[in-house]
Amino acid sequence: MDQPKTQRGRQTRDAIVDAAAELMYERGVRATSLDEVLLAARAGKSQLYHYFDTKDDLVGAVLEHQLARVLDQQAEFPLKTWTGLHAWFDALLEGQRRRAYRGCPVGSMAAEMSVMSSEMRARVGATFDRWQRTLTDSFAQMQARGRLAADAQPELLAAVTLAQIQGGYLLSTASQSLEPMKQTLDAAYATLRSYAP
Repeated sequence: MDQPKTQRGRQTRDAIVDAAAELMYERGVRATSLDEVLLAARAGKSQLYHYFDTKDDLVGAVLEHQLARVLDQQAEFPLKTWTGLHAWFDALLEGQRRRAYRGCPVGSMAAEMSVMSSEMRARVGATFDRWQRTLTDSFAQMQARGRLAADAQPELLAAVTLAQIQGGYLLSTASQSLEPMKQTLDAAYATLRSYAP
């Protein structure tokens, strides 16, 4: 649906998405009711359906919201440098600890959304494609600056790195321990460093 044209409308829509994001991250998509979202957002049903036709529309907006937050954090680090990459991996680890092992804000929704419908699967795929492209761009910049070998494949390295990050989150959440994620991120960094000239 179109974005609200007034500041008040944007604030109301943002409040609904923020509330839904927190509840869905904590409880899961299916276990979160629209009534719970409205209560947390202090909004009414007429406002909800003014901005979202269905719960699926809201879920899609939440997924975009979570990706935006992930990418905003990622943008704080110069991923085109080895120091920046290492600092970003450390921040991912610290975020997992701070959120009490609840997993990736994007990945935790993706698994549940992928079995909801083909449309939801497509949204999940597009979301990870966007995330992967940001990593591909960073690795391509590293290569252009001589920090990655000429025969390195930025797109492949981005796909592998993102898969390792998601695997680290999953194993850490399952074990309620940071160690599996630390090991996975260390391995991801070592894989990338193996392509240093």
